[in-house]
Amino acid sequence: MKIIQAIKGTYDILPGTVETWQKVENVVLQTMNLYGYSEIRTPIFEQTGLFARSIGEDTDIVGKEMYTFRDMGERSLTLRPEATASVVRSFIEHSLHQKGLAQALWYMGPMFRQERPQKGRQRQFHQFGVEVIGSPLPIVDTDVMVLFDIIAQKLGLDDRIYSINSMGGAESRDKYRLGLVQFLDGIEDRLCDDCKRRKVTNPLRVLDCKVPSCREAVHESEDFPMSVDYLTTDDRNHYESVKEGLRINDVNFVEDYFLVRGLDYYTGTVFEMNYKGLGAQSAIMGGGRYDNLVKELGGPDLPAVGFACGIERLILAMQAAGSSLSDGKKTDVYVINTLDTHDRAMKYLRAIRDKGYSAVMSYMDRSMKANLKAASKACAKYVLIIETEEDMVSVRTMEKSEQQKIVFDTFLSKLKDTK
Repeated sequence: MKIIQAIKGTYDILPGTVETWQKVENVVLQTMNLYGYSEIRTPIFEQTGLFARSIGEDTDIVGKEMYTFRDMGERSLTLRPEATASVVRSFIEHSLHQKGLAQALWYMGPMFRQERPQKGRQRQFHQFGVEVIGSPLPIVDTDVMVLFDIIAQKLGLDDRIYSINSMGGAESRDKYRLGLVQFLDGIEDRLCDDCKRRKVTNPLRVLDCKVPSCREAVHESEDFPMSVDYLTTDDRNHYESVKEGLRINDVNFVEDYFLVRGLDYYTGTVFEMNYKGLGAQSAIMGGGRYDNLVKELGGPDLPAVGFACGIERLILAMQAAGSSLSDGKKTDVYVINTLDTHDRAMKYLRAIRDKGYSAVMSYMDRSMKANLKAASKACAKYVLIIETEEDMVSVRTMEKSEQQKIVFDTFLSKLKDTK
């Protein structure tokens, strides 16, 4: 019979690896709590229109990468390719603005895109991110970048740097669009067919094109127009305040005038963090300000800023940095019993766990030598051997290879010294 395997672009996170994920998750949770962010969890699938309206009809995500299907009610549904649209939809649906502004929210979970699977990029991938809704102040842009910088530092990514740019508000973007189209008109014969269409429908998307000849024509041109040159006074002041905030907080950054991000909802500040050890595909997170999205999805006119980080990419960066991927799974007590002492073993296990210590038991009928080897593999501090005499156990301290026979309650009272 043919073995059923995981679908291409998905994978299993196995014991021995999942501990690394738990380490990342714990660092994220601790940092979000320090910053006072509230967690939000949204459905994995949404109405397709939510992503078409927010991400943009002409983006590769909507046009080529979404997992879209019809349910039994003939509704078009899509597995979420990103989380910002879902968070904003939830914010609007549940009137979270009535609970006070600004709302600082964070999320973590799987996303889905039909991309070509490669190292660090899968069709089911995982992200965590933040969305701060309600404040227009540049200090918020800075603060979310500082927050992620702290997470990256805690995970051992020393060789990290932000790339930042500004798209400006509606007036700045309109002026830049005109300047960009004029530039693209002059190199149209060198653009791919998709970019010739994008030049009319959504010219900013030309900057995302992955076709080498197209990228060369745009990115290596001395005449390429930079968005910061089209910023209004207010937009420029906002951008300068963000940069000054990063300097004050000792956050490394460079300006990247080609950075526009791949989603249509961005306005104002846009940014990515890169880790040099990953090579050409060095980005591990990205985000920016999206001041129009809440209103465009039917909510109040509120500004917002956020970021998303790919956990797979983050772990690859940790590997490249030589960071400790996990603290290792450790066991306080490993219990060895026989059929004659099974009931007492279960009772002792419960007592140990009730005290807040981890305890496991051998489920296999095997020799003492094999059990001690299993205890060592479980990184057990103590091995508890159930003796035939009532209430008696032999306690083996694995680090010292010392063993003594004592009453179980005596062992239990001394366990507090293990932590």
